[in-house]
Amino acid sequence: MTGGKLLGLSEAVTAHVRPGRTVYLGNFGAQLFAVGHEIIRQRRTGLHVVIGSGGILLDQLLGAGVPDSVTFGHCWSPVGPGPTWNFRRAAESGDRTVTLHELSLGLLTAALTAGAWGVPFMPVPGLPGTGYADEDWPNGRLSRVDTVFGAADIVAAITPDVAFVHVDQADAEGNGVIRGPLGETPVAAQASRALVLVAEEIVDTETARRAGIAIPGLLTSAVVHHPGAVAPDGAIGRYERDVAAYERYVAGTATPEGFAAWLTEHVTGGRDA
Repeated sequence: MTGGKLLGLSEAVTAHVRPGRTVYLGNFGAQLFAVGHEIIRQRRTGLHVVIGSGGILLDQLLGAGVPDSVTFGHCWSPVGPGPTWNFRRAAESGDRTVTLHELSLGLLTAALTAGAWGVPFMPVPGLPGTGYADEDWPNGRLSRVDTVFGAADIVAAITPDVAFVHVDQADAEGNGVIRGPLGETPVAAQASRALVLVAEEIVDTETARRAGIAIPGLLTSAVVHHPGAVAPDGAIGRYERDVAAYERYVAGTATPEGFAAWLTEHVTGGRDA
């Protein structure tokens, strides 16, 4: 199937990912390694990366020097579980070259909802006794306001310049089908100025309708057909997570030198990241 909004992965990254932009890499629980690796290969830097399920993909982006700030739900390997060494080095060293904003999935969803609604912030429940409230893990993204209706804790809106969203199926007009939990993905799609669907399969519109459209084509700027887009993570009904690949990554990247070697072997193919 051709036409409509179909675009190649490299073209989509070239068109939408530039220094200074806010880039959402979804979905929670489905890391878009294909997009992240293409960003690294294109040497895109100076980004604000927003990623709910950071995991080892966020770790790779940090190690490659892609973002200067990140807003994330977590960053660790779910296999083991194991540490993400680049993230750990940045957090423990107080690295000033990258700003870390850690939000719970609820706070992140509220921030994206505010972006979708076109308002500057969203009221959220207070979280006393947690690092979010007591240690400022969000690093300035939470505040408190007093109004005639009462006081409220708030989270700042997030409005990505582009969102890359993983879908199981899409048609050429950008209608997307998501298998499994939607999480924050629908509001991220609505909050973003541009939306790129990364699809495991391209289908006709009637097939997408029967499966249940989660992302309507009117929101979508481009569709990328890329089977295996979240590998070595798993895609529901398509392929399983490659547990051994996760284990090898954690074992091999405990040092900066180990990560550099991994990046060359698996992402850049000898080109400097």
